[in-house]
Amino acid sequence: MRKTIFGYKSSVTSSEVETCCRYVRLVPLNSNFSTSLEMTLLIGIFVFFCNVSSFAQEVLSIDDAIKLALQKNYAVMIEKNNVEIAKAQNNIGNAGMSPSVSLNGGFNFSVLNSHQEFNTGAVQERTGAKSQNLSASINASWTIFDGMKMFAVKKRLGMNEQLSSIALKQQMENTVYDVIAAYYNVVKIQQLIKAAQQNLSIYEEQKKIAQKKFEIGSDSKVDFLLAQSEENKVKSEVLQQQILLLNAKVNLNVLLNRSSDTDFKAEDNIVSTYNPNFDELKKSTPQNNPAILISKQNELIFNQSVKEARSANLPLVQLQGAYNLTRANSQAGFLFMNRQTGPMAGITASWLLFNGGKNNRLVKERNILALNQKYITEQTQLQVDALVYINYQAFLLNKQILEMETQNLTDANEVQNISLERYKIGKAAFLETIQTQKNLEDTQTRYINALYNMKISETELLKTNGELVR
Repeated sequence: MRKTIFGYKSSVTSSEVETCCRYVRLVPLNSNFSTSLEMTLLIGIFVFFCNVSSFAQEVLSIDDAIKLALQKNYAVMIEKNNVEIAKAQNNIGNAGMSPSVSLNGGFNFSVLNSHQEFNTGAVQERTGAKSQNLSASINASWTIFDGMKMFAVKKRLGMNEQLSSIALKQQMENTVYDVIAAYYNVVKIQQLIKAAQQNLSIYEEQKKIAQKKFEIGSDSKVDFLLAQSEENKVKSEVLQQQILLLNAKVNLNVLLNRSSDTDFKAEDNIVSTYNPNFDELKKSTPQNNPAILISKQNELIFNQSVKEARSANLPLVQLQGAYNLTRANSQAGFLFMNRQTGPMAGITASWLLFNGGKNNRLVKERNILALNQKYITEQTQLQVDALVYINYQAFLLNKQILEMETQNLTDANEVQNISLERYKIGKAAFLETIQTQKNLEDTQTRYINALYNMKISETELLKTNGELVR
């Protein structure tokens, strides 16, 4: 069965972060601040080689990641094999509908010393008498009635095959969810690194202004030292984010069944155009959610097992046939050779009338199991309905948060620009500029996290509704 993956189209991209973040050219410092210059050069070289290496990196799209996971993820491959096992088991032979045919043969040879006394008074002595016995037969047996058990078993085998297919879909959806979460975690960290690198250029500009003011004597050295401290803090954050990015990439590679050191670059955007309707979700979820479908399928299988147990209360009828060949040679006895050939056919019937109520108890137990499974189905339905409601509300709230953080990012960027210009002309204290810059950084982080959280809530809603894999 071919699976098509739910497609995602762009509506909000990380380019908004770039638009809202002021880009300022890096300006080198004087030799008086060699320590800071060394740190700047180290970061610059690190970023340069990261950018150079990115040209050789594989650009991995979300669709390619999902496709690769569905092909190579171990959990998915195991479930695919379980489907093949269920298909192989679903046949008339396992159901007991087909006849059984066997071929038998044997040969015996013996050398005997024989002493025989007859009632006539005659005595017969044989020393080293040889005896040979040859037998061969082909036998067939066919159950033509077993209380309809064979039909119940065949139907149950078909249900087991359907159950394995639903379990495969569930595992595929779980894998797709994990891949999406891991992939967009990589994207999120990439965006945080990009924002930090842009903020680093702003701190360089602030430090340059503070340095000039200190040189001309309009401000103390405190402003310069604060600017340098903030700059080093951002450089440290970039390196820490690089470590997180490495871990995120390894996690995704494991899901894709690739070597952990396989490097790649994720698409630099988090997008969403999903616009669900709650009433439609409530109607479609019971028909699509794998957990509900699996529970319902198990309920059908338990009901079918009740029919299998009841079949033991009815008679069993079998057709039997055979073709036999026997040949015996003996140098001692009345007959020197005995040979028989020919077919045999017959019908047998049996009916278990009483076994201490064992079968009735089995029927009762299976009825109870079927009832329990019905309760599990109802419980699962309630739990999934609750998840749909929670995930839908979370999606709406995350959407509102993203809209607010988008506006906050625009405002924070404008405030930072104004504050920096005021500081240049001496109308604002340096601490004000630092505070507005920190506010911009916090807003950037909240905005990027809001993008990620909305994507995750969207994915959770699609998974609950059974629409991640169609």
